[in-house]
Amino acid sequence: MKPSRLLTLTPGEQLVLMVRQSPLQLVRAAMLPTLIIIAVFFMLFPLFAQGTVGIIIFAAMVTAGTLWLVRAFIVWYYRTLTITTKRIIDVDQQKLFNKTVSEVPLEKIQDVFYRVRGLGQTISRVGNVYLVLDDQKTRIEALNVSQPQKIQQLILKLRSETLHDRLDTTKLSAQELIELVKKIKAGLGEEQFKKIIDDDASDAS
Repeated sequence: MKPSRLLTLTPGEQLVLMVRQSPLQLVRAAMLPTLIIIAVFFMLFPLFAQGTVGIIIFAAMVTAGTLWLVRAFIVWYYRTLTITTKRIIDVDQQKLFNKTVSEVPLEKIQDVFYRVRGLGQTISRVGNVYLVLDDQKTRIEALNVSQPQKIQQLILKLRSETLHDRLDTTKLSAQELIELVKKIKAGLGEEQFKKIIDDDASDAS
């Protein structure tokens, strides 16, 4: 499945990167069900020698192991951190039919940092990326991802570009400029705003 099919992009928005957990996490999650399936096949002849009961046990264990494998893959595949030119979408796929989706505009991100813990993460170049929002309380986590430093740098770069575009008034429409002036006026207060306008008018004359 193409990454673009997992989300709907808004006009002018482009997909930059879709981050998943390291493949090592998938291998770790798939290890036990794989061992169960292999062990059952080693017991194939003894189980079949038990007749119908043995066949049922064999089929049940193979089915259970296969479903466990499928679940591990689906959880790994759909647990993503999607980075676009406008926002971050965090999908926390916990079970087959249980997920939490969080979305935040790039300009709402206050800080991005990463941590590498333990020898295992250091050797495999895996770490955890954390996004702190502007309320200083909400945090989005991308755990056990490859090359966390590059992900951090990418998000910071996109955020910087977004904030720069927001401040570039030459790209704003007339209506957007009016809304910007209204926000400035509301923030300064009526008297302070009028004083600035009067001072500018005096300087111009």
